[in-house]
Amino acid sequence: MKNITLFGDSLFNGYRNGRDTNLITAGLQKALGSNFHVTNFSQSGATTADGLMRLPLIDDDADLVVLEFGTNDSAATWGLPSNLYAQNLQKMITTIGASRIILVGPAYPNPRNKTIMQYYTQETLDRYNKVAQQAALEHNIPFIDLIADFSKLPQIESYYQTDGQHFSDLGNEVLINLVASAIKEK
Repeated sequence: MKNITLFGDSLFNGYRNGRDTNLITAGLQKALGSNFHVTNFSQSGATTADGLMRLPLIDDDADLVVLEFGTNDSAATWGLPSNLYAQNLQKMITTIGASRIILVGPAYPNPRNKTIMQYYTQETLDRYNKVAQQAALEHNIPFIDLIADFSKLPQIESYYQTDGQHFSDLGNEVLINLVASAIKEK
């Protein structure tokens, strides 16, 4: 049995109606089957700075850690500078071990939702995504590019809840399929 750890923010917590759910954990467990055991140590609202403090939660026996940070890091009012995001990602990769990581880049907020987009610009999202891509490339880590994957979806608003940041059932299905594919490939 392979032990998979999800470690990120509210996207991995299946955030819905103001609370965390097990939608992603259960959906990924179902997609992967009984040869895998999925554990989730994600924290809604987390940045990489929060993730660094929570690294001790990750078990040494985790075969794979799916690291998903960057959306909150890139937010205009509560985020972190991109150089600090880069440093924090490097520390996480070094601590966890690159050979057991799949890296998920920042999410793509619904570009048609003016409320959420006041906190993000395409330039900022692209910069943080590039930081994550570079870290993955440098350490030979599989990378899931949520910005590229979500930005090309038709009827984009159907993949989000009304807040424009968290995924609807349809968006969660896309996320689960992307992560499950990357895990199976690795």
